[in-house]
Amino acid sequence: MPEIASTNFVNLFQKALNSSGRISEADVKALETASKSIQNAGERAAANGVLTFVKHDRELDAFEVSPVKKALGVLTGNSTSRLPAALEKVLTHAVPVSNVKVKNYDLSFDFSKDGEAFPAKAIITLDKKAGADSILEVNPERLDIQSVLVNGKAVPFEMKDGRLHVKAPGATAIEVNYKVKPTIVSGSQADTAYGLIRDKYSGRMWTLTWPYNTGALFPSNSAPADGATAKVTVKVSGSSQVVASGNPGANGSFSSTHQAPAYAIAMYTAPKGFELGNAGSSKDGVAVSGYGVDDKVAASVRTGYRKTAVDALNFYSKWLGKYDYGNTLRLIEVSGGLGGMEHTSAVAIMLNSAVDPEDSKETAAHETAHHWFGDNVRIADWGDFWMSEGFTNYATYRFFRESEGEGKYMKLLDRSKGYVRDQLTDNPHALAAPPETDVNEIFDSIPYEMGPWMLRMMEAKLGTPKFDALLKDWFTSKRGKEVTTSEFVKFAKAKTGTDFTAFFKEWNSITSVPSFNADVKKSGSSVTVKLTNAKPVPSGIEIPLLLKGDGGKSKLVTVKPGQSLTIDAGFPVQSLDWDPERTVMADVR
Repeated sequence: MPEIASTNFVNLFQKALNSSGRISEADVKALETASKSIQNAGERAAANGVLTFVKHDRELDAFEVSPVKKALGVLTGNSTSRLPAALEKVLTHAVPVSNVKVKNYDLSFDFSKDGEAFPAKAIITLDKKAGADSILEVNPERLDIQSVLVNGKAVPFEMKDGRLHVKAPGATAIEVNYKVKPTIVSGSQADTAYGLIRDKYSGRMWTLTWPYNTGALFPSNSAPADGATAKVTVKVSGSSQVVASGNPGANGSFSSTHQAPAYAIAMYTAPKGFELGNAGSSKDGVAVSGYGVDDKVAASVRTGYRKTAVDALNFYSKWLGKYDYGNTLRLIEVSGGLGGMEHTSAVAIMLNSAVDPEDSKETAAHETAHHWFGDNVRIADWGDFWMSEGFTNYATYRFFRESEGEGKYMKLLDRSKGYVRDQLTDNPHALAAPPETDVNEIFDSIPYEMGPWMLRMMEAKLGTPKFDALLKDWFTSKRGKEVTTSEFVKFAKAKTGTDFTAFFKEWNSITSVPSFNADVKKSGSSVTVKLTNAKPVPSGIEIPLLLKGDGGKSKLVTVKPGQSLTIDAGFPVQSLDWDPERTVMADVR
């Protein structure tokens, strides 16, 4: 029988969802407190599993019901098919996902008159004709829906559980008129703000909607797979300046004609104007400019990260394929501590990274790379988050390898391995997670830092020229589409003849960075080595060992763990260097 604390957790969960699929912040805190009281390890893990699905967005989504039912089965001592009737009933309140695929968002915002909320309009063009009930995400705390029109005529709509339900079967475009309320922030409050954000003192406004918060800015589908083009038009007063995603057009509009996820759409305003800096153009004619907002950022730092963006554009375009987001790339400084954000052609450079010369360059290169991975080649679901961030970080590291040399590349890989080691110690989880995964639960070093290591190990296996050809073919064939890890593995096999299925399966489930103890005996030119490991490691690992002598003499050998290997270097061996080219994410001591 489940313990009393587990029953208490289930009762609180049932009460929270008694009438709605959305729950309050107080409900979340009560569930967190209840989970901490559970003593049984399996039941506590089940309770925490339930929490992962509701604590960030404060709603139970329909696609989350299946894993939640499994966890509730543990907490109630029942099978998932025989949960108590009352519990089954509240699960029917789960919030439906958006059921429309969007072709284009045409968004208009009027900031010309100050107030608690601002007039806005969204014309949402659909990929195909609407069904009986079109569902869009809308945060009711931030958007006040006033009317919904199709072909200029009002149509029935309903707001329920953070979703806008529109009854307009056959419609190809839906116009929503509403008011949007900003979050007022100052200082570090910007780190957790989302939707339309307004600085309390300067009056600057900007947007951040990743990952699930597009509905706090406009009626939308926030799924990373749903790519759409966009037009953003912003009306301001006086000397205010505006910049937004897309190429500048007439009447304060910005248009992007290449698809990207809805969270990549953004806008920024500055009542007293931005500090403007022209960084020049890429070889393909993409003009790069910077929009500064804070006197804490030195002019030399701005010059550095803006030039990095130009150089990165040149590198990625030559390596993978042309930049698809028009003839401009703008970098806009905003308050915040998340580093940056990949808004298409108008990336955010947050002040925590903007003030440091090296951090700002890395952020600029990373956010620029997202125009190839994440924005362009999109992920099919949040479980494959690493295919956005891991691919982007690998591209970033390759850029710095090109611009600053092999030493820089090795340092970045060493740093990444350290981050992965720490993360696996604190909270191990899979690289490629289940489709229903809440991305906030894997927003850590595994996708960001283990991701590039997976690609680096593939590069080492295939050789850089062959791997580069694979990545270019991958980008070219998947341009503007959503992808999965399994799709990438199949593609790699078809293009290179190498099957990475087992490689991904084994490395996906590691709980620590593979670690080996090295037993080394040297005698003149002879070296005997043996690697042993205390914990299981993925199969097929071979660690390169560089034997070095006087006068630059060297010999590279490969050591298989568990096997004793004796090598005659042909010269007196002075020192050894394990995996000097960082081909395997492993530690040797």
